[in-house]
Amino acid sequence: MTDTTVQSLSSSSVDNQTSDEPRIFQLIYAVPLIGSFFKELLDLNSDATLYFLLNVVLLWIFSGAFWGLQGVFAVALCLVPVMFIVILRITLGKVPVSVTDNE
Repeated sequence: MTDTTVQSLSSSSVDNQTSDEPRIFQLIYAVPLIGSFFKELLDLNSDATLYFLLNVVLLWIFSGAFWGLQGVFAVALCLVPVMFIVILRITLGKVPVSVTDNE
């Protein structure tokens, strides 16, 4: 006699792991507090994206108020590698482009 509930639970956990999302997203989602924030951030129908960007801008302003000009420049210097990656992806054509059918 086998327990079918154990088999159904184990098969459902395997189905959750084989999703279409990249592995890095699955790792970020596994972090208890941050994972739920990123799930909401990637949801296009949610207001979380606006609030996230507002919080990032406010943190940048507060770092400038707390540490002065060094706080503003530190954030800008940390964003340089991000912009290099963005420029390289645009140059290599790896940025997804939405195709609209106007015909």
